[in-house]
Amino acid sequence: MHCSTLYIFVLQFYKNMLKNNIVSLTLLILSFSILNSQTTGNLIDGSIQTKYLVPPWNFMSLNSTGVDSFLLEHPTFDGRGVVCLIFDTGIDFSKIGLNETSIGKRKIIDAFDFANSNVVKFKKIKSIKNRKGEQNYSADALHIMFKDLPTSIDINECYIGEMNEYNWRNANVRDFNGDNESNSFFGCLLFKVNNVWKVLVDTDADSSIANETQISNFKESNEWFVFKQKNKGKPPMGFVANIDTSNKVVSFVYDAGGHGTHVAGIVSGFGINGEKGFNGVAPGSQLVCCKFSCDSVDDITITGSMKKAFEWAANYSDSMAIKNIPVIVNMSFGIGSALEGRSDIEKFIDDLIPKHKNLFVVTSAGNEGPGISTVGIPSSSSRIITVGALLPKGIARDGYSMTLNQDILWDFSSRGGEVDKPDIVAPGTAVSTIPNHAYESRESGTSMASPNAAGIVALLLSALKQDYPNWFPTQGLIKRALRMSATYMENYILIEQGGGIINVKNAYKLLRKWKESGFADNFQEYTISTESPNYPDGRGSTAFWRSNYFPQDEDRQEFIVVRNSSLLGDTTDFFRVYNLTSTADWLSTIQKNVYIKNTQSAKIDCIYDKDKLKEPGIYCGKIISKRIQYSDNNIYDGFEFELLNTIIVPYKFSPEKDFIVNTPKCKLDPGLSKRFYFSVPSGAIGLKFNLIVDKGSQSNVLGKVINSTGQNVGYIPQAKGNDRFISTSFISTSELGTGIIEIVVNSDAYQGKGDVSEFSLKVESIMLETKISVVKNKLNDEILVKYKNTGTIPLDIDASYTVKGYSKTTYEVVNKDTFSMPLQMRKEDGAIWVSVKFDDLDYMKTTDIITEIIDSNGEIQSKETYNQNEEWMFVPNFTKQNVKLKLRLTIGAANYSTVNHYKLQINEKHVRPDEPKKIGSYGLTKLYPNIEREIRSDFKAIPSPEGFKPLYELKLKFPNEDQSFQYEFTE
Repeated sequence: MHCSTLYIFVLQFYKNMLKNNIVSLTLLILSFSILNSQTTGNLIDGSIQTKYLVPPWNFMSLNSTGVDSFLLEHPTFDGRGVVCLIFDTGIDFSKIGLNETSIGKRKIIDAFDFANSNVVKFKKIKSIKNRKGEQNYSADALHIMFKDLPTSIDINECYIGEMNEYNWRNANVRDFNGDNESNSFFGCLLFKVNNVWKVLVDTDADSSIANETQISNFKESNEWFVFKQKNKGKPPMGFVANIDTSNKVVSFVYDAGGHGTHVAGIVSGFGINGEKGFNGVAPGSQLVCCKFSCDSVDDITITGSMKKAFEWAANYSDSMAIKNIPVIVNMSFGIGSALEGRSDIEKFIDDLIPKHKNLFVVTSAGNEGPGISTVGIPSSSSRIITVGALLPKGIARDGYSMTLNQDILWDFSSRGGEVDKPDIVAPGTAVSTIPNHAYESRESGTSMASPNAAGIVALLLSALKQDYPNWFPTQGLIKRALRMSATYMENYILIEQGGGIINVKNAYKLLRKWKESGFADNFQEYTISTESPNYPDGRGSTAFWRSNYFPQDEDRQEFIVVRNSSLLGDTTDFFRVYNLTSTADWLSTIQKNVYIKNTQSAKIDCIYDKDKLKEPGIYCGKIISKRIQYSDNNIYDGFEFELLNTIIVPYKFSPEKDFIVNTPKCKLDPGLSKRFYFSVPSGAIGLKFNLIVDKGSQSNVLGKVINSTGQNVGYIPQAKGNDRFISTSFISTSELGTGIIEIVVNSDAYQGKGDVSEFSLKVESIMLETKISVVKNKLNDEILVKYKNTGTIPLDIDASYTVKGYSKTTYEVVNKDTFSMPLQMRKEDGAIWVSVKFDDLDYMKTTDIITEIIDSNGEIQSKETYNQNEEWMFVPNFTKQNVKLKLRLTIGAANYSTVNHYKLQINEKHVRPDEPKKIGSYGLTKLYPNIEREIRSDFKAIPSPEGFKPLYELKLKFPNEDQSFQYEFTE
């Protein structure tokens, strides 16, 4: 393409992008200067050539955070001189885009597997002659044999081992060599050549090492190999080796999950998929593969693997500090939390980070949204930089055919509540590198947002390292700068977004300003404590009131603030005065100024204006503390700490309104959400949710029903416009639980042409108390149902029951990280349901839990990884025969050096199909308010095995309704 033609093409392209608000005018001007340099020569950074292209797509969303224009302005600030550790499923070392940095350096400089997924132990080789007298080689108790050895190999320095593919029969990749089986034995040879230890694998399992790739230790050699494929397909992934010569052990490292390879490309990819200019966030940075999940156990962390990875990272960061090389951990991983911020691994990380000032840790917030109180483990750690997921409108349009008017949060992105998380949000969708065994280059999740933010941290550290060669900012300072400089999203509250969308330019300017003013050199960190009733000890780091009460009138919300002096090693006298301001008109403090001297604490009393907290909804505000000498400057200057306050005012059901709540009409732009809170009344059997769209509206809205702990327990189906439409859902109080529930209504951007949605909610509380029992008589058994209408209007119900099967609950106490027990599925069973429930405090000792049901051949029939303290598994009986099964539980404990005790509740239900039978003989039963009524029905119990109780189900249906309530009960 001629230069003049290229200019016209780029001009038209950027005019279109500017029209759609995809790039800034500054970026356009800079692009032309870079384009000009590319047509006549490259930009020069000293003796290093640096070349950047601006790709015409949105698949990495670098413009959303200002990365693209930042690198055009500062091409040498691209992460060079920074190392990023990828805590994940591994990295595929064979992928284009992960080979070299922007300045031609090796991209992946080391690799470790802290979960020991594929460790081969080697034995001294023995020479064996076969029946034909031919020389073969093997070792004791091995299944494999080599037919030949190169003459260059010293037999005295040669060892043999094997890799058994059967160990991966339940893994994501279970066929290494493309023979469609998981039963191959691959011989491995460890030997010494020219004083260098090497290893090779018989990748086609033909007992010959001819044409097999010899590799040495990855750190020194940057060598990798792939398995030869019998089906002529592509090898699933690349393998590298860590060779322990003293113990004659080799750990093979790879990515059988695919997740880590995708994440690595977002952080640091350069020329992804061979496309020039298609880069990750920090293409100049280097990577270390830190595989901490075990692929043979469903890619989960196992006992100690996360902690061991962090311990290694901490020591590695210390060694790199001597070389002035910052070290960043990206951990796109997490599970749901029961008590935010109280897990063993979070306590460990919070203690670790301040002791290693060259260590920076970024992690994903979790994908348990849109409910609040859903930030998981370990992202609730106070010192980690926790990242939520943004959906930029550009990639929403090009990747998902959405019509958005603005950037939005992905609905799955976990939100805070009891903890002040996330810290910031970053693009949560990207096209990136993937292994050959993976199928989708585009993935979405906070797993994609975290590496985007980690890459930005790499850019900042690379920039500051060049600007101030002798200065190291700390994790705390970087985290505070990211929060303070982010772009706040007006349509979201604090606990959804933290500071807002990460902005690399603003963060860079702020860090420079803090350094030049001296503020950075006097940086302090603080621990905050206040009353928080959701925790067992009643204390937390934020004020979070999700009940029918919050402090008012004479009550105050007292915060205690302590400077973390011991972590800073500060032995000098300290005295600092703080000015306090509020971000919300309903929130204020008694004091205007407080001080901290040495190790003393500051007590700050907050008061809430109840007159401004009358309307139902969620209120978020914070008290900002600044050093007194900065009190008249902008919010960035002198910022010290903040006190987060969240108050939920629910809608309440009352007899005066027949226990019905109607919300006002609401409007939502595409992709946005609105939150509603309801206090479930005592005496209710369930709630009926009505999502209403008026005639003529172009709305497409749907709702999610979330319990008081943030778990999604139901849906309100999509309500579409044009004609008046009411979408209805019934959910029982047994599913809703107690406390304040949350309804999140979303304007569906996948549908329609981008119109504003209009809707309202009508929520009806069905006021009915029900007591169910089984009465044993001499002649027959009866089901007895006692009703009491606790509402204000008569109810008509149609009741039926099912003899569903039988069940039992057992309790176990285990002190190891595995547990198993036999299960028996009988030929009469249609299916079995099994769960293992953990005590909340025991659950917080873990980093991962997986429970499986396996058959007699070792094949997994059902499995669940935990995101809460209980998960259910289901196995149908297709054979209609007696089947022996086994329940297997694997616990990934945070601490590997102590014995952990777990109290387990094991629930087992055997169910069979059965037709519902009416209860009572009068058809519909009319229930009048405050008048008790009982109905009976004879039934025939089914025989239950020893230790089990019969399991029944009561079904209550209301006339003219499509949905009903079901309740399980036992004798």
